[in-house]
Amino acid sequence: MKTYFFVYLGTVFTAIFLVPVVSRLAKRFHLVDKPDPRKVHHIPVPRIGGIVFVFSTLIYVLPCFFLDDEIGRSFRETQPQLVVLLVSACFVFLIGLIDDLRPIPSYIKLLCLIIASLAICASSSTLHSISIGHWFDLEIGWAAWPLSVLWIVMITVGMNFIDGLDGLAAGIAAFVCGTIFLLALWSGQTAMSVLMLVLLGSVTGFLFFNFYPARIFMGDCGSMFLGFMIGAGSLIFQAKTATFVGLAIPLLVLGVPVFDAAFTMIRRAILYRRSVFSSEMGHIHHYLLDMGLPQLTAVIVIYALTAISASIGLFMLTTTGGWSVLLFTCGLILIFLVFIYLGAARISETIAAVKRNRKITKKIKADKRYFENVQLRMKQVTSFNEWWEKICILAKQMQFENINFDFFNNGHFSKKYCWKQEENKNRNESMAEFILPVCQNEIDAKSQIILRTSRSEFLEVTCRRVALIGRLVDEFPPPLNFLETAKDM
Repeated sequence: MKTYFFVYLGTVFTAIFLVPVVSRLAKRFHLVDKPDPRKVHHIPVPRIGGIVFVFSTLIYVLPCFFLDDEIGRSFRETQPQLVVLLVSACFVFLIGLIDDLRPIPSYIKLLCLIIASLAICASSSTLHSISIGHWFDLEIGWAAWPLSVLWIVMITVGMNFIDGLDGLAAGIAAFVCGTIFLLALWSGQTAMSVLMLVLLGSVTGFLFFNFYPARIFMGDCGSMFLGFMIGAGSLIFQAKTATFVGLAIPLLVLGVPVFDAAFTMIRRAILYRRSVFSSEMGHIHHYLLDMGLPQLTAVIVIYALTAISASIGLFMLTTTGGWSVLLFTCGLILIFLVFIYLGAARISETIAAVKRNRKITKKIKADKRYFENVQLRMKQVTSFNEWWEKICILAKQMQFENINFDFFNNGHFSKKYCWKQEENKNRNESMAEFILPVCQNEIDAKSQIILRTSRSEFLEVTCRRVALIGRLVDEFPPPLNFLETAKDM
C-alpha cells in the first residue's frame, strides 16, 4: 500500500507543478477560453489543462513496464492492452487539443473517437461476456465490438458534455477513478489499480486550480482524454473479470454524465430537431443554475449525487446474484428521478414531440411524392390550360383551400384563373394566405399565384407546401403563349 500512496502523492504534486507552467504557456500564446453567452465564466481562462493529465500519466505509467516487482509483472502481462490504451488515449487527446486550438467539426471528432475505440477492441479488450455469479451468464458474441465502441464513446462524450462548470468534470472523474481503483484492487488487477490511481492523482492536483473560481480549464483535450481513459480502462478491467459489477459500478458512478449525454442528444434530436452536435444550455448543471443555485452549490449537488451512486456501487461488492442487480437498478432509478425533478429528462414533452415529428415527417414525405408526380407530368405540358391543371392538382393534393392565378398588364388586372376545393371543410377556421410572384421578366406585365389554406395545419408543413409549389413554378413557368395572349387583351 505504501507504493500506491507514493504513486498517488507523486502524481498530485506533479500535476500541481505542471498546471502553472501550462497556464503561463496558454496565456502567452492566447490559448484561452473567452466568455460568451453560453458560458458561465466572465474572464478569459487558459483552456489546455488536459496537457497536465497526459504528462502526469505518462511520467508515472511508462516506467512501470520496466519495474522488477509485482507492479512491473502486472503491467507486462497486460502490456498489449495498456500500450494500445495509452496510444489511443494520446491520439484522442491530440484531436481534442487541435479542437481547442482551432475548432474542428464535431463529426470529425466522433469519427476519430470511434477509430480509437476500435483500436481498443482490436487489442482483445471487449465485452466478451457478463456474469452475475452462478445466477446469470450472458455471452455477447457478435455484438462485442459494437457494444464496446458504444461504451467508450458514450463515456467520452458524457465527460465532454458535463465539463461546463468549474471543477465539475474533474471532480466526477476523481470519483470514477477512485471507484475503479478500489474495484481493481479488490479483484487483484494491479496494473489497472496503478493506472487509475495515477489518473486520480493528476485530477486531484488539477482540481486545486480548476475548482471554483477556476484558473485553468481542462478543455476538450482534457475531458476527451479522461473520458477515453475511463471508458476504455473500465472496459479492459471488465474484460479481465467478465463480471456484472465490472461494468455496473463504473456506469453507476458515471451515471450523471451518461444520463446527461443521453437526454441532451434526445432533446436536441427530437424536441428541437437540430444536430446532436449543436451547442446549447440544456445540461443538468444549467438546470441547477436556472433554479437559482450558485455555481459552487450546483457542483457540490452533482458531487453528492455521484458520491451516493459510487457508494451504492461499492456496496454491490458485498452482495451477490439478484441483490447486485437490485442495487444497480435502484442507483439508476435514483439518478433518473433527479433528472426528472430538475426537468432535464422532459419525458412527456419528448413523447409528444415524437408523435408530432411522425405526423410532420409523414406529411412531408407525402407532399414530396405528390410534387415529384406532378413534376414529371409538367414536362409534357404544351399549353397554359394543361399547366394550370397540374398546378391545381398539386394544390388539391396538398390540401390548399383555393388558388388564384392573376395576370396584370400595364398595372391593370387583365386575366384571372381560380380553383377551390369542392367542399370547404374548414370554413369556420382562420386562413393563411401566400402570394407567389410568377414572372416579372416583362416591364409592363407580371403575374402572381395566391394560395389560401387553413391555419389548422402545422405551419412548417404549410410553408413547405408553398415552397414546393414555388419550386414547381420556377422550374416550369407558365407557357409564353399565354403571356403574349394576355398582354394583347
